[in-house]
Order: sequence, then structure tokens, then C-alpha cells
Amino acid sequence: MSKIAWFTIGMIIVIAGGMGCTGEEGLLLPGRESDSGNLDGLTLVARLVHITDSHIVDEESPARFAGAQVVTSSAWRPYEAYATQLLDGIIRTVNRIHADGRNIDFLLNTGDICDNAQQNELAWFIAVMDGGLVDPLTGPDDREADARPDPLLDPHASFQAQGLYRAGEHGELPSIPWYLVVGNHDYYAIGVFPIVESADGSRTAPMPLYTRPGLVLPVRFDPLGSSGYGPITPADPGPPCFFETPSYVGPNSGRGYFRKNEYVDALSATVTEPAGHGFADLIGVTPVPRAYWYSVSPVAGLRLIGLDTTDRDEARPGYCYDSGALSYDQLAFLRSELDAAVQREELVIVASHHPTPELELKMGNEVVGGELRALLNEYPNVVLHFAGHEHRNRVTDFGGYLEVETCSTLDLPQEGRLIEIWRDAAGDNVVVSYEMFSHVDDTLPALGDDPLRELREEAQAIARGDQTATARQKRFDPSGADPSGGPTDRQGVIVLER
Repeated sequence: MSKIAWFTIGMIIVIAGGMGCTGEEGLLLPGRESDSGNLDGLTLVARLVHITDSHIVDEESPARFAGAQVVTSSAWRPYEAYATQLLDGIIRTVNRIHADGRNIDFLLNTGDICDNAQQNELAWFIAVMDGGLVDPLTGPDDREADARPDPLLDPHASFQAQGLYRAGEHGELPSIPWYLVVGNHDYYAIGVFPIVESADGSRTAPMPLYTRPGLVLPVRFDPLGSSGYGPITPADPGPPCFFETPSYVGPNSGRGYFRKNEYVDALSATVTEPAGHGFADLIGVTPVPRAYWYSVSPVAGLRLIGLDTTDRDEARPGYCYDSGALSYDQLAFLRSELDAAVQREELVIVASHHPTPELELKMGNEVVGGELRALLNEYPNVVLHFAGHEHRNRVTDFGGYLEVETCSTLDLPQEGRLIEIWRDAAGDNVVVSYEMFSHVDDTLPALGDDPLRELREEAQAIARGDQTATARQKRFDPSGADPSGGPTDRQGVIVLER
């Protein structure tokens, strides 16, 4: 085999669709945790839900390379076709919590809502949040009629999502607004490759050494194309072999890559609240802005600052980018907003897709994790930093605030996190309580029918039996620790002294 072929294989090993490299771990300090969990005498500032990394995927798209799972298990999951239904199940549990008496002020999603930055994946995500009809089949159903399961057990069958709780639609309680930040899979092809727009307006993502002939390995990803390497279909759900010649894939005009401004415009058209979901000031802005970060007040006395950790000056075609990037312009914006929050006497939560250990001085990044943590620790009103990316449950004490990572809704343990922020009358202390919840929670009263419960249980069982799950999680978290987290990663009552 030629040196070029071996180099190409080596580069493909880096295609992780979310690989992480964590060099800093933290622990909850013993003095932080409240022994009693007693919240008497405190005022609730906000109750929110954190979810992340749904990776809604068009598994039939020609702009994928599922065969690369032999070198990076993140390229294909045996349960990936269930991504939309799993997210719908998480949203159903959120609604049940809300209706059961613990009213949720807002939901926060820290990105990677899509797997491959495709328009149809974004449309499916919005349909799940809005309670629309989801049809996750983008090509022909090549299964024999008698081989197709009952629609309620078929991940390729269309279904009606419940949608995040809306007043009048699900009950008389207030609607739950939701906010979002950009993840690397919402910006790069399969989370790592820059998308290039040609003079004719077409968008593709070149791979390493994209001048190769492409006889057995792809040279560029084209979601609107008709040629794929080891395509996935309902009858042949994968995984394909690593070395395959290109084969025909039925083109679909809904698969095109989106840009950040198109992502924002799509968010402005949802029926759920608020308009733009954090990006309201960027809707319809021309020329297209570079700054995809924001500051809003979801409830009185609380400031949410959403950061964009795909914010690098330049991304070269064919290079792999999955680590976080933050510019000094964005850091200056953050400092300005933190100063303003002090004047308004607001508590602050910060949201980004990448956790701070994923901000390293490489691949066009300017601000490293230590700089961001140092800035946040300058402000005693900062209480929480929410992140995803590493598909794990972790709560880390970084001095003056907690960095909270929540697992993926697609990968095990397929959970979300409920968080409460409390404050005493004098404002001297803030108490943060948190717990995990599942899409198959049996402890909450029902809210309408849940016809896909059995299908989601099947998806969970497939994920538990996945022999590549451990290797995949090590790519997100090289420590190999259980993504479910330890006891204090999953549930706690933490006192933050101001």
C-alpha cells in the first residue's frame, strides 16, 4: 500500500465526529456539598433542564462514511437510526416533570443537535422540539414488505413528536422556552471537516488529500450527491466495510449543508419560544455576522450567556477540527456582559458546547480553557458553566463556580439533567441542586400517550449490547470513565459561598 494511502487511513482515524482529549479533571470539594440537602429559607431563582449532543442523523446520506467505524467507532452506531425518537422521549420526560409540579423555567441545549450539519437533520430536530411530524426516512425503503416491523417499533417510520410543553397545547401551565448554542457537528461535516462553498453555490466538505482518485475511500462529502461509500439503508443498516468503491445513492434535495446564519433563521421559525432561542438579535442580519454568541435573561435575576466554541479565524479544507475554539473578541464580549450582570445584581450561567479542557492552543484557537476559567472566577455572580461534547455526566468544581457536563441523548446513558438554583435572602450563598432523568422514567405521572416507549427501550437495549461503546466513549473521554458519572456527577446539593 502506498504512503499516501496509509496517510489517508491515519487521517481518517482522526475523524471521530466528536473525539475529545481531556487533560484536566476536577472534583467536588468536600465542603461544597450540603449534608442535609435542606433548602428551607432559600428562594428558587430558576429551575432548568440541560440536554445536549442529540446527534440527529440522516444515516442514509451520501455525506457519511460509516465504514470508518473500523478505525473510529463514532462513525457509526447500531442504534443511530433512533436519534429522533430518543430526543422525543427526553422531551416527553421534561414535560412530565413540568406538569408534575416542578415547573421548569427553561431548557438549555449545548449543541451537536445535528450529526452532519444537514438541513434535514436540523428540520427533524426542530420538529421534535415543536411537536411536528417527523419522517426520518430520506431514501427508498428497500425492505421487503413482510420484513418491516410494526410502525411503532420501526425507527424509519414517521411519528408525531410531542413537542416541548406549550400552554394550551399540553395544559394550562406556562410554556417552556428553550435556548441553544452551536456545536462542532452543527458547523462542520461529520463534526470535523470544514464545509466549502464553490462559486456555483454548491457546498461540499473535502477530506484529507482530496486530490486522490477516490477509488475505495471518499475524497469529499457531498450531501446532495448521488454517490456514497458503503451507504446505509433500512434493509442494510450497516456497518459497511472500510474499503468500498462508490455506489449510487438516491439524491435528496433536503440534505444540503447549512451555514450558521441559516441555522439561526431556521430557529426563528419555530412555534416554541423564544424567537431565535438565544440568537434573536442575529435573525436576518446582513451581511452575515461572525459573532454567534449572545446574552439573555431567561428569568428575573439570572443571566444566560451563550458562547460559540466553533469560533476560529480560519478552518482549512481537508483538516480535522473537533476541539473547541474561542476568540479574544468573544472573550471581550463575555467580560462586558459579566460586568453588566454585576451592575444588575444578576446571577450568571454560561453555556458552551465544549467544556474548558477542550479549549487548547491549537487549530486556530485563541483562548485556552485556563483563561476562560480565570475570567469566570473573577466574578462571584458566576455560578454555573454548562457544556456537552464529551458525552458524559460530570460536575467539576473550578473554584467559584461549577462546570456541569451532561451526557448525550443518543449515547448511553441517554439522559437529561434537572437543575435548581437557590439563593438566600442576604445573597451570601447560592445553592445548586441537580439530578439526572431518563427517557424511560417510570416515576412520573403520564402526560398523554407515549406510543414509542417500547421502541426507545429497544434502542436502549441495542446501545447496551453495543460492543464498540467502550471504544467510542474513550474517544470522547480518554480516561475511559463511565459516562454515567459517579454519585456526585449525577445528583447533588452544592453550596456556593458568594
